[in-house]
Amino acid sequence: MTLGYTDGKTKIKIGFFSLGILSLVALTGFELRKVIRGPQVDLSCTTTHCEHIVTDSSLYPLTGTTSNISEIHIGNRKIYTDTDGKFNEYITLYPGSNNLTISAKDRFGKEVKKDISVYYTSTETDTKL
Repeated sequence: MTLGYTDGKTKIKIGFFSLGILSLVALTGFELRKVIRGPQVDLSCTTTHCEHIVTDSSLYPLTGTTSNISEIHIGNRKIYTDTDGKFNEYITLYPGSNNLTISAKDRFGKEVKKDISVYYTSTETDTKL
């Protein structure tokens, strides 16, 4: 049974139309991967584990890379990234354990949080009482 699509021009038109629809579906799927994956934050630490860090400096350099974010915060302070999504912030530490929360949101409201603990071992002795 034939539907009347026997000439070559009609078959070529149907082929190009199908290829165009398939290309639109593939491009849409490719662009939606960012929405599905959500915001990403990767920390660069001097130790193997970024969750528990021990340092003897009162200023700790917190660095990392991000992707698919519209804003990022360390605690309540908004920080900024460069055009490649990299950030570098110095955090002032108090003697003892310092808990930091890094949160990032994308433009669709999805949020990711990372909690790290930095232990500052003060080498200075406090002589004031």
